[in-house]
Amino acid sequence: MKHIEFINALGGVIQVSRICGVTKGAVSQWKTRRIPPAQMNFLKTKFPGEYRKIYGTKP
Repeated sequence: MKHIEFINALGGVIQVSRICGVTKGAVSQWKTRRIPPAQMNFLKTKFPGEYRKIYGTKP
């Protein structure tokens, strides 16, 4: 469950909700439903190092 690792690597639900400007509840749902494509693109562009550590590829 790499998407959960990525959320945790970015500081957890609260931090990711602040970064993305969404509610904590929305980010909590991402842990079961995966990070939506638009938010994933934003996060992997903003945090390429963390993305590579988890997913092992370039953003």
